[in-house]
Amino acid sequence: MIDLELYRIFMEVAKTGNITQASNNLNISQPAVTKHIKNLEYQLGASLFIRTRKGVTLNENGKKLFLYIKQALDLINKGEQEVRNLQKLNYGTLKIGVSTTLTKKYLLKYIKKYHELYPNIIIEISTDPTNQLKESLREGKLDFIIAKMPDYQDNDLDYIELGELEDAFIVNKDYIELTKGEISLNKLLEYPILLQKQPSSSREFIEQYFHENNAEVKSIMNIASSNLLIEFVKIGYGVGVITKQYVLDELKNKELFVVNVNPKLKVRHFGIIKLKDNVLSFSAEEMIKLIQTN
Repeated sequence: MIDLELYRIFMEVAKTGNITQASNNLNISQPAVTKHIKNLEYQLGASLFIRTRKGVTLNENGKKLFLYIKQALDLINKGEQEVRNLQKLNYGTLKIGVSTTLTKKYLLKYIKKYHELYPNIIIEISTDPTNQLKESLREGKLDFIIAKMPDYQDNDLDYIELGELEDAFIVNKDYIELTKGEISLNKLLEYPILLQKQPSSSREFIEQYFHENNAEVKSIMNIASSNLLIEFVKIGYGVGVITKQYVLDELKNKELFVVNVNPKLKVRHFGIIKLKDNVLSFSAEEMIKLIQTN
């Protein structure tokens, strides 16, 4: 493989038609330019220039090479400029996997700030179940995920914790009697239970909780999303397992209430999930930096 720098020198000599002028433009000595041209001709096994008293001109070999090298260097220069533009975040696409609720309750404020800083970056949000988002991440379809952390961690993924989320059994005023003091899990499960349907990391979490406590659930209504689940609890369909941070306003306004269940649900964590040892795009790096420092 011939050194790319030899081709850059060749192009400058071809454009100027003068070794001295080329050396001035390249900021290297005239003998060095001559040496590099001879080296290139030696490696190609062909002469490239016709030497005259007035300077140099391309011969047939040189003219043919010039056409290809010009295109190649133009593409290289364009590629370098593209990288500079991406680094400056002049344009690009940021692809994040995150639930609808986490987008609304957590990520939206960072998206707003990011868009103010980098208005030309397109942000794409995918809201599939966490396991499906992980597969998209592995396939290179996403830059990173923001999700509730599992009890186990995949070896090929890095996890960056961002905060805590506390799940709880939540009811509306129709079930206010359940909020008077502590209630056992088995007693609570005599009431209709509303859960997010499978596949869902939240559903996996609550089913593991039931299993660990040998609890038999008699009545379950499966809801498509956490947002819908909240709405069903609000109208009194039953007891919902909901992340408290998602309904802080409703709890404050006494539209919804927490049931004090024994044993308690474990506190969970959420954070950024990304491929281990993967080089992130500039746009993704800046978003993660923004999230971690604000």
